[in-house]
Parts: sequence; structure tokens; C-alpha cells
Amino acid sequence: MDNPSRHAAAASTCLYDRLTWIIVTIIAGSYFFGLTPGHIFAQDDFGAYVMHAENLVQGRPYTQIHYVPNPEAWISPANGYPPAYPLLLAPVFWQRGLDLHAMKMATVFTFAIFLGAFAIWLRPLCSPRIRTLAVLLVGFSPALWTYRDFISSEFPYLMFSFLALLAIRRAASSPAPDGCGLGWALLVAALLYACYATRTIGIALPIALTCKELAQRKRFSRFMILTCAILAALIGLQAALLTSPSGYISVVRISIGSALSNLWSYSKSITFAWHNGFSKTAQGLLGLALTSCAAFAFLRRNRKGTSIEAWYLLVYMAILIASGIQIGIRGLLPILPIYLTYVVLGISDLQMRMRPISARIFVAAAAFCIVATYVGSLRQPIRSATAADVNDPSAQELFSFLRTQTAPSDLLVFSKPRTVSLFTSRMATALGPDEAPEDSARFLQSAGAQFLIQSTWNPPAYRHLIEKEGATMTEVFHNRDFQVLRFRDKSTTEKLASR
Repeated sequence: MDNPSRHAAAASTCLYDRLTWIIVTIIAGSYFFGLTPGHIFAQDDFGAYVMHAENLVQGRPYTQIHYVPNPEAWISPANGYPPAYPLLLAPVFWQRGLDLHAMKMATVFTFAIFLGAFAIWLRPLCSPRIRTLAVLLVGFSPALWTYRDFISSEFPYLMFSFLALLAIRRAASSPAPDGCGLGWALLVAALLYACYATRTIGIALPIALTCKELAQRKRFSRFMILTCAILAALIGLQAALLTSPSGYISVVRISIGSALSNLWSYSKSITFAWHNGFSKTAQGLLGLALTSCAAFAFLRRNRKGTSIEAWYLLVYMAILIASGIQIGIRGLLPILPIYLTYVVLGISDLQMRMRPISARIFVAAAAFCIVATYVGSLRQPIRSATAADVNDPSAQELFSFLRTQTAPSDLLVFSKPRTVSLFTSRMATALGPDEAPEDSARFLQSAGAQFLIQSTWNPPAYRHLIEKEGATMTEVFHNRDFQVLRFRDKSTTEKLASR
């Protein structure tokens, strides 16, 4: 005879499954809604990604993005960004040219795929009800929401990494004693490479897989050997044909001091996942409380054996903390869905240890704080009303002037060099944010700069250089937001450097 409780459980599971996919569809649609045609200057990376895509379409060298690096202003690797995201943008550029809105659409599409993969990834980890809540928490996360209008590699990386986690899980479930065969090894290696080729720190995932394999089997299976061999071949091919990670490796400064500094910085950055738009104190306290819940769930679920997701989390954070640069919440976005999943699991685990009345109060308080945080943050505009955009009339005037009144060989100095290069096809460089005027002068002399672009939002180094050496420069253009200064003759920067 049929068990009524089993039927009720199946019906509940089916209901939550349908609700989850409805939520995925609504969230994906909301990310597409309201995308703007331009792009803010503040996220200067987009210029490099688009120029890489343009080079792929037009057959130029991949790394030729008109960027001259300044050792005091590390903005990006001199040999270019990893190629996977530009490869995704290349068909858009081929069909639509410099259509930033279309490129944003393609980027948000990768987020929609990620969200579907994330919903599937959650199935063996939690109940259908908690899975629905986790999808809501991730999909409307203020930290992810703010990136929906940017041409940036975060969403493609999330897509590839969670597809890779799903493929690894499926391969691990093979009944064969030595793992899956060549087909699954090819798929897993291709997805692991896609992670690495989207963001170099994606190497954390294959390292995590290696650690889990050794911890579980004490040796490499045939599947693991095949996967590593294919992955190594793909990475080597990229280094030979397009670009290598040498630009990132050059800025790594591993020391106890820098590691502690990074650890403290990222501990503060994770609280931006709970940005509420009205109180920094509430943000910090809620971040501390919910991160404690996540840590509780993480330790409880990984006591007997560390999962691939846990290994990935640990390896990723180790690389991030050991690196020589701090990129704030952006560095944490690739692992934010795992963190938020553990937050939900932690709240669930803790309430199960409480008495019924205490559990209801605890869950209600946590839900109220999270909802208030999300509503407060999502009510904020996606960009500041004063944030400069490449579609602003003043920016278009600047680009037109530089295209018509400067020579293709001229070097421009601006705080957002890849953006100005994208729209002018001129070489560009930047000053260090707090670079001393004499150091700036020496760099400008060695680089052979001809024009300096000043704006109200440039870092202090530009203002300091102009204040000290303004007599050696001539204004050739200005409007409401920008001023262009030209060094008076070719010897000007040499004179500046000799002072």
C-alpha cells in the first residue's frame, strides 16, 4: 500500500523544484532588464576585454591593446588578460562591432547559465526548501547584482566553475574503480581550462581536485592522470599562442606581512556581501554573524572528508591571500555562491539545535535582517548619478578630440588607460594613485608621453604633478569633465625628470 507521507514528501519536492526554476527564470530576466548602452569609466577592465576580442576578430596579436604598464600603477598584466572571456565577446564584436549593450547581454546570459548550474549543484547538499532559499540569496545578492551592468569576467567565471563542479561530481560518481574514461576526462579538463582561461586564479579548481584525489585515494586515478594531461596541454597551448600568466606572477609578493594584510582586507570585504545602503555598522555586524553561521556549517559538513567544493574554497582563498594585490569583494565573487550556501546551511543547522520557540525566533530574526539588507541595497541605483560614463557627451567630446588632434603614435596618460585606448586607438598609460611627482616625471620621460588627461575623479598623483609642473604643460582641450594637457616639447618630460 502506498505511503501517504512519501507522496506528500514527493509532492513537496516537486513543488519546490518548480518554484526554484521559476525563481531562476525571474532572476535571470531581472538581470537582463534595464541594461544600459554605455559603460562607466570606473570599471576600466572592460576596455582591455573588448580590445582583446577585437584583436581576435581582426587577426591582430592578442596582447596588442595599446597599454603601456607603469610599475607604480599595476592595473592589469602587461601581456593581457586570459582569453576565454574575450573569446565569448568576439562573436558579438564580429556581428555588432563596438556594441557595449550587446556585450553586456552576452555576459548576463552566462550568469543565467550559472544560476541554473548552481540550482542543480545544490541538489545533493540540502533540502528542496533550502535550495530555493539559496538560489534566492545568490541570485539577488547585492554583490553580484552590482556587476550586472559591467563587461567583466566574473559571470563567465561563475558559469564555467560551477559547470566544472557539476562535471567533477558526475565523474566521481562513476562505479568504475579507477574513475571515468576519456570522454569525461576531456569534458572536465576543458571546463577546468575554461576556468583558468577566464581568470588565472581559476587554477585553484584543478589544484583542489588534485588535493581531494590524493586525500581520498592516496594516488592518482587513470581519470585524474588523463584530466591533468589534457589540462596541461591546453594551458601550454594558450601560453604558446596567446598569453601566459607571467604578468600576474610578476606582482606576487609572498610574505607573512602581506598575507596577514590580505587576510584582514578580505575579512572586511566579505561584509560587502551584506551591503545594506544605510548602515556600515549593521553591515559589519550582520556579516560577522552570518559568516560565523557559514563557518559552523562548513566545519560540521567537512569533519569526515573534505568535499571538492570545500577544497576549492580553501585553495582559492589561500591563493587570494598569498597574492600581492587586493581587489576587495571582486576577488570573492567567484566563491560567493558557496559562501552564501553555507550561510543558509549554517542557519538551518543552528535552528535544528534549538528549542522550537528559540528556533523560530532565530530564523525570523535572520530572515528579517537578510531581507532588510537586500531590499536596502537593491533600492540603491546600480551606479552613482555622478559616475562618468563613456556615453556622456563630455566623454564623447574627449574621444573625438583625441582621435582627430593627436597622432596614432602619441602616448596618453590617464587613470583609465584601457578605456581611452579602446575609443581612440592610442597608446595609453597611467600614474600610480599616490605616486610622487618626481617619480611620475621619470616614468613619463622614459615612456615618452605627449598628453595628460585630467578629470575630477583622477587619483591625487595627477593633481600633484600638475600643481608642481603645470608651467611645463599647455592646455589643449577642456570641457565640463575633462582637461587635456600637452607637454610643450619633446624635452619637457626630460626636464621634469632631471629636477
